[in-house]
Amino acid sequence: MGNSDISIKETLQEDVKIPEIVNDSLDEAYDKIRKDEVRMKLLRSRSKKRLYRKLGVAAAAACMVLVLTGVFFVNPALAKDIPILGDLFGRIQEIRDNHPYPEKDKTAYENIAKHSEPVKDPTNVAEDQGITMTVSDAYCDGYDLYFTLSLQTGDEELNAADQLNLLCYRDGDPIAFFAWLYVNGEETCSTYTLSPAKSEEGLFVALVRVPAMNIEAGKFPEDVTVSMDIGAVGAQKFDEPYHEEIKNYERVGYKCVEGSWKLQFKASSDTSQNRTAKPEAENNGFVVEEVTLTPSNAHMILHIPAEWEPKNPAVVLMDTQGNRVQDESEKIIKNDDGTEVRYITFDHSDANDFVLQMYDKNGEPDENGGPRMIAEIPFSVE
Repeated sequence: MGNSDISIKETLQEDVKIPEIVNDSLDEAYDKIRKDEVRMKLLRSRSKKRLYRKLGVAAAAACMVLVLTGVFFVNPALAKDIPILGDLFGRIQEIRDNHPYPEKDKTAYENIAKHSEPVKDPTNVAEDQGITMTVSDAYCDGYDLYFTLSLQTGDEELNAADQLNLLCYRDGDPIAFFAWLYVNGEETCSTYTLSPAKSEEGLFVALVRVPAMNIEAGKFPEDVTVSMDIGAVGAQKFDEPYHEEIKNYERVGYKCVEGSWKLQFKASSDTSQNRTAKPEAENNGFVVEEVTLTPSNAHMILHIPAEWEPKNPAVVLMDTQGNRVQDESEKIIKNDDGTEVRYITFDHSDANDFVLQMYDKNGEPDENGGPRMIAEIPFSVE
């Protein structure tokens, strides 16, 4: 990796301010539009996208093609092969309720746990400096890869943390970066930083997610090998003030332990539970080309006409029962003719029938004072 690459990654890991007022205003406007017409799920404030102590923003920014709305999980239900875990469902539910990120749909959690497979590779456990890291379960549906990562230590100072940040050092650089992943040898990043959260004394657990849009191919192959080379562990407390005197405090925290933890495991893509439809449904130039429902998410390929591409219209996906399916992330491809293709990931949904609504969020408001709807596209996924 050249010096320019390191410089870019260092720049991306600086503080990034997320404008909350834009998304908050949109959510309020959408509620006005749909009032008394359909039932919508109560959404958590988008302000929760701001990360505690600005953690994780850098990793999200590093995946420059993504517009992320925040998904990071703590779920020991998948870590069923770690004997020390025991039954922590109640404790983890409490962690999820208090977590700064929007929580994943409960059905998706259950589906991921149901279809996950134990990781049996001998390299799925690494120990150094009295810290043991373990990958226990993995699941891949071709669009998303999930795996359970746990960390156990007898260090009292580390155990006092709310979460532990897994870090790495590049080419002797003294600056600690958030650890990245390698998928079949290709460097990529997870949805957020590798930061297991505290679930009980001496145990930190995270469900890590790697979207396929983060890798060059755009989908995971049948056989996947994931590797991590972790060089340090930083301890973070959410209620502790920012320590200006500690260099890179947003990453290394109040205590940082350097070492070497090399993890590698294999997973297989299971697409048998996926449902794909190609509705080619169109309205006002907007086209829903393809939709795939997986046990964990919904994925859409959406075409934006050239006249609307500069206006960046907003996307709202509803099922026919009036429930909004929240969007999570998107990858945008701009074509030479001025049109745009959006690869959008939504939350999990068990519905078969949907309505996609497009809104002009930057134009004149409609008669209700909200953004004007410019397209409505019904489609089915059977």
